Amino acid sequence: MFENLISLDRSVFLFFNRHHSLYWDQVMWVYTGRIIWIPLVLMLAYVLFKKNWKEGLFAAVMIGLAVTLSDQTASAVFKPLFERLRPAWDPDFSPYVTIVNGYTGGRYGFASSHAANGIALALFTSLLFRRKWYTFTAFLWAAISCYSRMYVGVHYPGDILGGLIIGTVMALFVYYCLYLPLHRIFFVKGIFPSARPVYERSNDSIYVMGMIYFIFIFILIASPLINFAIK
Repeated sequence: MFENLISLDRSVFLFFNRHHSLYWDQVMWVYTGRIIWIPLVLMLAYVLFKKNWKEGLFAAVMIGLAVTLSDQTASAVFKPLFERLRPAWDPDFSPYVTIVNGYTGGRYGFASSHAANGIALALFTSLLFRRKWYTFTAFLWAAISCYSRMYVGVHYPGDILGGLIIGTVMALFVYYCLYLPLHRIFFVKGIFPSARPVYERSNDSIYVMGMIYFIFIFILIASPLINFAIK
């Protein structure tokens, strides 16, 4: 049964990895990088801090914790524990893999830290803002990020699925077991009585959502002209 799952995983990977063009190679190369998303992080920070810096700092720390736990669980625990070779590192499978700009990633790929980090950020902020269009946009952003990792040839679908599970668990844990209880203690019960309520139904989420779409469009238009390193 395990061999059947491996075979299915490889077949699904090839479905997502086999169709390439010079334009989409560059689009996915830029999209899967980190530098291009710095403006999104800055916009999120602006939205968190603009109403009340204490509440914003608390939310930012919790988001950082969710992403860090996701990243370290995937990279520092799962990758050395399972030692599953990335597609381009597998000597029996690498001839079938199309990579972009010669990038193969580290030796091991399970679980994907990109998928874990992306879904953790998308889910936590969606729970924070509670706006359906923001939630749709955040999860679309994370989904394309996951696809880009298969397109550039550095992760199997199974790696992505493992990362999604890790990121989901960490985001839910931090939000429900840390953020909400501590927020109640610090802000609702009056340690910081001047603080505003949590960000539920905040219209400010539209700024973050707008930045995501702006960067989408920028990548589609400008990606043939720019080249960011990825990890």
